[in-house]
Amino acid sequence: MTDSLAHIPTLTTERLILRAPLIEDFQAYAEFYAGDGSVPVGGPLSMRDAWQRFCADLGHWALRGFGWWTIDDRTGPVGTCGIHAPPSHEEPELGWLLFARGRGQGFATEAARCARDWWLSDNDRLTSNILYGNTASEAVARRLGATPGRAPTHNADAIAWLHRAGA
Repeated sequence: MTDSLAHIPTLTTERLILRAPLIEDFQAYAEFYAGDGSVPVGGPLSMRDAWQRFCADLGHWALRGFGWWTIDDRTGPVGTCGIHAPPSHEEPELGWLLFARGRGQGFATEAARCARDWWLSDNDRLTSNILYGNTASEAVARRLGATPGRAPTHNADAIAWLHRAGA
């Protein structure tokens, strides 16, 4: 890892490593964003737009001190997970996405739990803004103990699921 990524913590679970995004991860990231599976998170995106989002995910660490990790199952990237707080958001948001090879194995819940616990060790609230009808992400939020609330002001098509410390 280059020195410029040294400020990004590496977190581990039983099966996963949450680590800094690397250029080698971009191909899987771009393939995910090129497909229809990316609709709930703003896709599909062109390769150019996927690159901008990839760079924004990484840049968030430098600007805010937190951001998105690559989820690695010890054989390579299977998705991304992390926390972001763009100016449009009322509160920091925990999010996750899995590439095709990472789905159906519980990786989203495992990675999101790890990221959530990291955040809530120093903070008391976190949301996950989930589009209406995204039943897979709603199930992850439920497994994490989050409770549904109201629509976030930046997206009337979503519900803000609340994660609290100690819940």
